[in-house]
Amino acid sequence: MKKTLRFAFALLIGLLPLGATDPTVTWNSPGEGSCRQIDAAQPNLELSVSAADPGGIKQGIMWMKAGHLDWTSDRGTWMQIWGHTYAHDGVGPTSVNETITVRMLGRAVGEYSFIVEFADMASHDTGTKLLHVSIDSTAPTVAVTSPLTGRAVCRDKNLSVNVAASDAGCGIGQVQLYLNEVTPTTPVSVDTLPPYLLIVPKEMLAVDSLRIIVKAIDKSGRSSLAEVTVRPTMICLMRRAKKEIE
Repeated sequence: MKKTLRFAFALLIGLLPLGATDPTVTWNSPGEGSCRQIDAAQPNLELSVSAADPGGIKQGIMWMKAGHLDWTSDRGTWMQIWGHTYAHDGVGPTSVNETITVRMLGRAVGEYSFIVEFADMASHDTGTKLLHVSIDSTAPTVAVTSPLTGRAVCRDKNLSVNVAASDAGCGIGQVQLYLNEVTPTTPVSVDTLPPYLLIVPKEMLAVDSLRIIVKAIDKSGRSSLAEVTVRPTMICLMRRAKKEIE
């Protein structure tokens, strides 16, 4: 009896068509949750995807829709942006690589969802992958909220610099602080989470006037600058000495 069952199972496996498993689908770029700059100089989003199946790839289709969507979203409401049939004379390639260019200029900033699906030559098996990408077409906004420009600051303690920064597209990646000029060297201070607080070490306050520049960088790589000029003084030390005398 066992031999008969093993023979029947082996026969069944032999009768199954090649490609009886789902094709393997891989998003190569951009990465999941990434952000891309979109403007007149870079109006397009490039999507790279690959698929493989030992029985051959029959066709591929790609859809997109604005927003962060999952598998439960009605596919009928998505826009098809690409499709290709690979099969010829009943034969399809065992692997494919595609780069699909999608024009995003003029679309609302924010997140978009993409679904790609590849079918194998068996027709009844498909491999599907979901991708979320955000686009950004505007630079971030940034302002130093304190200290105010022209203010006197104490030389004998670290100076706290409060910054307001926002970005409508992909969000702020980080805020950097420089003194006197923005240089390619490491910034004096960096913060990656709001509320943004940057520090000027007291050792750097031994000057009569100091230009503080903050640089907000969004997750797509765009940046904006804001600055204030402050007057480091000895007034804090003088007040402290006076209190000690009294």
